[in-house]
Amino acid sequence: MAARAVLALAALALALAALVAPPAALASGAPDAPDAQGEVRLQAQVNESGDPEANLPFLFAVFIITWALFFAYVVYMTLKRRAMEREIEVLRASIAERDAAPSPGPKAGGDGQT
Repeated sequence: MAARAVLALAALALALAALVAPPAALASGAPDAPDAQGEVRLQAQVNESGDPEANLPFLFAVFIITWALFFAYVVYMTLKRRAMEREIEVLRASIAERDAAPSPGPKAGGDGQT
């Protein structure tokens, strides 16, 4: 069940990244050509406008992914704790059953006293 949750979160992260990615970066399938100085500039990595708010969708995506992973971990640990509590109860019941069973004691007349 935990593996399904991790796969679902990974699919959600990929879908969110695809929604948040700039359309220009997705549309250009070819690698960027070098400019006059021979330097290759990637459109998705350069924020030429200088606008800090242009990166807010990426920040929001990371924020959502981080919290989703945190809550998935909390759910996973809760399930593990419940399984451990059930195992402890089974062990307690088996110990109580063993203690309640009549134990073979010394036989009458065979205790060595005269």
